[in-house]
Amino acid sequence: MKNPRTLVAVGLALLLVAGVVVVLRTTDKINRVNVVAYFDNSNGIYVGDDVRILGVPVGTIESIEPQPERVKISFWYNSRYDVPADAKAAILSPALVTSRAIQLTPVYTGGPVMTDNTVIPEERTAVPVEWDDVRAQLQRLSEQLQPTEPGGVSPLGSVINTTADNLRGQGANIRDTVIKLSQAFSALGDKSTDIFSTIKNLATLVSALQDSTDLMRQLNQNLASVTGLLADDPGEVASAVRDLNAVVGEVQSFVAENRETLGTTSDKLAGVTTALNESLDDVEQFLHLTPTSLQNYINVYQPAQGGASAILAVNNFAN
Repeated sequence: MKNPRTLVAVGLALLLVAGVVVVLRTTDKINRVNVVAYFDNSNGIYVGDDVRILGVPVGTIESIEPQPERVKISFWYNSRYDVPADAKAAILSPALVTSRAIQLTPVYTGGPVMTDNTVIPEERTAVPVEWDDVRAQLQRLSEQLQPTEPGGVSPLGSVINTTADNLRGQGANIRDTVIKLSQAFSALGDKSTDIFSTIKNLATLVSALQDSTDLMRQLNQNLASVTGLLADDPGEVASAVRDLNAVVGEVQSFVAENRETLGTTSDKLAGVTTALNESLDDVEQFLHLTPTSLQNYINVYQPAQGGASAILAVNNFAN
């Protein structure tokens, strides 16, 4: 018969192990971020497969639920890894025979992070192209390229034959064309500095026009206003033009009738102008002294005495 103490010790040990397991499982669930993602299909992926970031396993797929037009996959990843709130989920197939995994992308660099119970819609998920799809597309391509009738020529063969017929005997022309293109590109290369300068000047002009957008808009508005006024009053514009034409005719007639008189007047005016120019110093002296002399003359009158008072002063005769 076993010792009661031994039984108690074994029981305590079992309870301790069970408690540790429960704590570890609880802690593991607490540190998880649960996510639901909807995919077009779930071919080749199973419950228990990895969830990865940059190829590193960070979580596990918990359930896969097929729906009428899509597949619901529930998975979790460790909360110590930050994932962008708008991250995408893609099913990766590293090789044809290896197991698949869900990859979360892009890598977190900042901003909001994905929270628990996040749902990733089908628009943000992707599935790999299946080999059967590739094979079907290749088969369809081969069917499109094969001849339409036995012994006939396929569409691709017809294109090749037509191209060969068109190019047959054109080797010299093709050679000349290639040479001329090479020379043209060489000339452009030699003038690259001028070309870049022209482009730079055009860029400066465009920038200036862009900076003057308000002025150009105002100018267009003013031109539109003037055009509108002219269009609204065509009769007044025509009348103004007729009046101007009449005035021009009268001026022309006046000049024709008084040609000699105008010539004499111009000659006399030229003489007066010449005399004024020759006496410019005297005119300046007169304009300089006249205001002072007039002021002195006004000061001769004394309103208090009702008379004029002045003393004759002759230079060099004082005392």
